[in-house]
Parts: sequence; structure tokens; C-alpha cells
Amino acid sequence: METLVSQDVELAVALLRRGEVVALPTETVYGLAANALHEAAVEKIFALKNRPKADPLIVHVRDIEALEALEIEPPLWAERLMRLFWPGPLTILLPKGPKVPDVVTAGLPRVALRSPQHPLFQAVLEQVEFPIAAPSANPFGATSPTTPAHVLSYFSGQIPLILDGGPCSEGIESTIIGEEGGRFFLYRPGALPREAIEEALGAPLFSKTTAHSAGPVIAPGQYSRHYSPHKPLLYGWKRLPEEPRASLVYYAPEDFEEAHPHRHILTTTDNPKEAAQNLYAVLHACDKEPTDYILVQQVPLTGGLNEALHDRLRRANARALFTIGHSTHAWADFLALLKKYEISALIDIRKKPYSKHVPHFSQGILQKALHEANIAYDWQPNTKNLRQRVEKLLSEHLHVVLLCAEGEPHRCHRYQLSDELSREGLVIFHILPEGKLVLHRAPISLPLGESA
Repeated sequence: METLVSQDVELAVALLRRGEVVALPTETVYGLAANALHEAAVEKIFALKNRPKADPLIVHVRDIEALEALEIEPPLWAERLMRLFWPGPLTILLPKGPKVPDVVTAGLPRVALRSPQHPLFQAVLEQVEFPIAAPSANPFGATSPTTPAHVLSYFSGQIPLILDGGPCSEGIESTIIGEEGGRFFLYRPGALPREAIEEALGAPLFSKTTAHSAGPVIAPGQYSRHYSPHKPLLYGWKRLPEEPRASLVYYAPEDFEEAHPHRHILTTTDNPKEAAQNLYAVLHACDKEPTDYILVQQVPLTGGLNEALHDRLRRANARALFTIGHSTHAWADFLALLKKYEISALIDIRKKPYSKHVPHFSQGILQKALHEANIAYDWQPNTKNLRQRVEKLLSEHLHVVLLCAEGEPHRCHRYQLSDELSREGLVIFHILPEGKLVLHRAPISLPLGESA
């Protein structure tokens, strides 16, 4: 199958009427679109994306009047928001009505509804006789597409058409809200800030994003691991270490100490809207660079669109673990490495609680020094119990490091253990004595004298 990139709205309409899946532009991200009332067409979306059937889809309609054909009557609060913010990046969960297939809502009693603002999507909706289901046009869990080229990189030869609407103006997904028991909930922060919705409602939005819980998904985009580039991404740095093997993503410009060939800035004007427009395009660019991983600076937690930016990056963040060996480091040098990589918890996996070569790494002295540096300490000489401790500490700390056996500094990283932890879904980074961050099994790791 050839994938055509075109602005031919009539062709898009004809394909949708035949039950095909096409990519359509919205103001947020590109969507993988099909007739929402055609179960076989919707099934194609799930298959193309490899999307879990438990993850519901958003149904796109032309306007509030289009809900009548779906036998959905919005309550007064929802109608008010639709009149204010539609077309636009607001999705509202409402009781689905009998015409919406269960596959669209993952069997849930509510359907996610929105009216997209992009003129090409609106032109399609004006000509078709049905609503359109359109999750983001990317494989499940991958970085969302904001240009036709992004979509083509994912689905070339798998869909017949990408309707070319240029770069998306908002750049991140819609905000999803709903009502439960008289209270209003934010299920996914997005391109419409919570503050604007709260002002319109005259009531607060309670958060129910489920990013940190094991509860069921009740709205699109709630899986804890989502929006991820191919490369491991580490988010939340206060100050990015200038690693040569990393793509570096800063929120705003800084006084950089040195040039770096793979540095990106989300906003040059400290503007969250600009940062949102650039986020996914920057992550796609990082994936193409000759680097091993991506480091992303913490987004300022100031509300507005930054809430959505933080949400996306937090979900894209890899479950990562660091390793380090003390060798013959002076304490000040060792502590400087921990501070450089913003380590806040250390798990000591050495078999013996003392250091034969360097007294200040004996357990009692080390533990006291780490306490004074505000770094949590845990001793786990039995690696059979290690995973449980790792999981607990990762739930409490952003960067956790394993302290390996002393000896040759480049051999203390316990590659066999790192392999085991990698197979269990963790991304392992080695902090080398000279202050470099190496991704486990990356090509740069091979000369260290360990078996790959």
C-alpha cells in the first residue's frame, strides 16, 4: 500500500466512508481516524496502533448539535463548556448513548467527546454522516506526531492517506474532564489549562489521572508509561549534566558552559505555549540524533500548560537505575559525582559492610556521610531481595544508584546484574569514575573490559 500525503479532503471522506483508516490533523496532534460507528473500522485503529482494547478512544464531532444524532444529551455544565471551548482542545466524558459501539469506549459507560479546531478536520466532519474516532497517529506508547512526517515514519505503507495540515498549532493532546457524583475531575491535563475550565465551571477540578495508581483506565491517555521516544528518556533534572552521548532538552535558555551538538530548547521566550508546540517535535528530533539517551530538564511546576508538559514527560520518563563504584575516590570526589547526577538514594550491594582499601567507604562512615548529604542509604548484599528495594526507592526517589563492589572502577558495574535488571524492564546507566554517564550495553560501554 502506498501512503499518500495530500490535502485532498474529498479523498479522506471517501476513504472514511469505505471503512478505511486515515491520518487527520487536529490542532493538538495528528489522529488515526475512522468512522466511530463502524466497529470493523475502529478495530483497524487498535490493530494499527497495537493499542490495548482497555484504552478508550476519543470521538470527534463537528459541534454540540452533532450529539443529538448520537442520542447524547449533555448536562448544563457540559453544554456551557462546549459553547465556550468547542471547537478546541477540550474532551468531555459523557454517558455514551446506544449508538456508540462498546469497542470505542472500552466497554465503559461514558464516551470521550470533542470537537477539533483544525480546519481540515472540520471540513471532513462537515461532509461525513458519522462521528470520527481518532486517537493519536502513533504506535501505542510512542511519541505523539505533530507533523505529517512523524505519521509517515510510523505508518508508511500501512494507511492510504495522511491529510496534510502542517504542524499542529497546540502540540499536545486535549484536556480530558468529566463529572462524578457532583464533582468535576481532570483525567488528563492538556492543551486547555485547568484554570480556564475551573473558571468556566466555577468549581475546582480534582485530579484522577491514575499515573501513579494501579486502578483501571477510565479515559484515554492514562497509562503510566506513554508518549515515549525510542531512546531512554530521563526527565526531571534540575541541572542537566552535559553528557556527550546524550540529547539534551532544556525548558528555556541558560548560560551554557560549553557547546553541545545535540542541545534543544523548548521555549526561547519562557512561554509554555511555545514549549508545548515544540515538545513532541523535539523528542522526534532527539530520536534521530547519534546519541544513546535523552536528558530533559524539569518543567517549572507553575500550573497552566506546564501541568500538561510535566504530565507528558513524567509518563515518557524511563524507569531507570544508576550504578557506581567507589574505587579509590576521595569522599569529596565521590559525593560530587552523586550530586552531578542528582542521586537521592543509594543501595549498597557490596557483600561486606567495610572497605578493605578505602576506610571512608566503610558502611558506618559512608552511611553517616550520606545522611549529612541528604541521600538515603540502604544495604542489600543479597541481590535476590534487591528488586523489591529498588521498586520501593524508585517510588520515592527520582534517581537511585547501586553502589557496587570495590576494585577496578570500570568493572564494578556488575554487568550480569545489569542484564538481569534490564530484562525486568529497568534502564541501567553506569556512572564512570571520570564523570561520564553510560547507557548499559550502549556501544560506548563495550571497551570497558566487560562482556557485552
